[in-house]
Amino acid sequence: MEENVLNAAVIEKWKSESNIENNLISLKSSIKDVFVSQFSEASVEYKCALLELIRYLCRDKNIITPLFSDNLVETLLQAGGIYPDHFIDSLEVVIEAGKCLNNALLNSVVVRTVFEKRCEQCLIGRIQAMIKHFEGSQESYIEQFSYLTDASNSMLETLLFFDLRMAFIASAHSIELQKKWVDDNDKTNAFLEVLKFSCQKLPIIDPRKSQWASDALRVLFNIYCHAQIFDVDFAQECANECARLIRSNVVEDDLKQDAVHFLTIVRCCLPPLCPELNEEEQKHTTKVYDGYDMRFVDSLLEVMSRKIDKTPQEEIDMLTSYFATLMDLCKNHKAARRYCRLKVIPPLKAEHVEKPPDEGKTLRNKIIKILTLNGPCKDAAAEFLFVLCKRSVPRLIKYTGFGHSAGLLANYGFLGAINEQKRESDSEDSETESYNEVRNKVHPVTGYIQPDKVNPLDNMSDEQKEYEAIKLANAMDKLMSEGIFQPSRIGPDGKPVPVGHVNELIKDFPNEEEKDSDSD
Repeated sequence: MEENVLNAAVIEKWKSESNIENNLISLKSSIKDVFVSQFSEASVEYKCALLELIRYLCRDKNIITPLFSDNLVETLLQAGGIYPDHFIDSLEVVIEAGKCLNNALLNSVVVRTVFEKRCEQCLIGRIQAMIKHFEGSQESYIEQFSYLTDASNSMLETLLFFDLRMAFIASAHSIELQKKWVDDNDKTNAFLEVLKFSCQKLPIIDPRKSQWASDALRVLFNIYCHAQIFDVDFAQECANECARLIRSNVVEDDLKQDAVHFLTIVRCCLPPLCPELNEEEQKHTTKVYDGYDMRFVDSLLEVMSRKIDKTPQEEIDMLTSYFATLMDLCKNHKAARRYCRLKVIPPLKAEHVEKPPDEGKTLRNKIIKILTLNGPCKDAAAEFLFVLCKRSVPRLIKYTGFGHSAGLLANYGFLGAINEQKRESDSEDSETESYNEVRNKVHPVTGYIQPDKVNPLDNMSDEQKEYEAIKLANAMDKLMSEGIFQPSRIGPDGKPVPVGHVNELIKDFPNEEEKDSDSD
């Protein structure tokens, strides 16, 4: 026992020295032998010190492979209480091992492999046991987890935190584990139960419960993210819980974002979130459109609007899931699409086109501003607007301006449709009388009425105009030859086709004689 205490003191001394990193690296060849040989007979204090040392070593990926021998991995998992048929004598050691396993699972393939083969079922069983205890069940712990019986709630809450983190890390790294869990509703249900328990009472006062809910949603996301076949009824139950969080006015936006992320991967579960209501149900529902419950859609739009305001431009791609969820819902739910159109791109008024469409505080302005950025969120936002416009090119240009929608139209091969005749429905519910009075003044590229400007060509002679035209053509040719930009024309497929010289841009342009010809 004295030897163990001495060793614990030595480890504490190593940790306190300024050159601890060098000392730890020098120990890598022998520390695993010390750990395996002494751990089982060590005191609780010494076990925790050894586990803390391993936790620090886990952070260095350069020594992770030689560190984790089969014996050390097995001993570590046993200490964490998730190795089958192993006696646990101290919850303090289990919690310290949980901290260590979070680092080990993150950085070691060996640890993840053994965990997946031997320990994942024990981990889920322990999570289920703790949730039952918190719910007040009289039969919380099966014999395997009897060591939890006398633990304080504080220690159990800490252990649940690390267990959920282990589940998240392991499921994020292993598609095989994802398949195993998605095919077993009993295992997946453990994380749904964590979510339901944590969010049972809203608002969530306890920050620990908020963290549990967030981790549970992230594990569920991992489980379903690659699933091609799954139990739709169970996934719908998860989606319903996510919708409940999103609809609530007292749930933090960060937790709602985790819920939105999950919804992006269970698209088939989105339409039921906006159910049709009977007359009696409509009387008790705050947001109804065409007889359907629109509370989920309305709340999702509100959350997205707030997140756009708060999110820096360099992090805007984090909001891609909002557009993806709304887009999938609108594609498969006519009433939801019409409601979103009413909220995002309501009928245009004259005042809407007085300023650039990406300036202002409306949701339409905010989304169009995203179209000026680069990244996945820009593409998702453009596609969402296109869906709201029923994939009508003229309508999209009317709401955004051609300059903001050109990228989407080019990607889809719709550039050739920019001058197509408008559908009858393009003006239906999308224009007001005041807009019609100023429609011809709206610049099609910028999407708003630009102030009158003096034309610099008005006071030039024909010779000056010709000189400036040649100067411009030469400048464009130079930029093109240097690879700074690539002029294009619209090809037969409606997509941009690079040209070799700027003169090709006017090759097919009709001359004056052709334009004046009366022939067919």
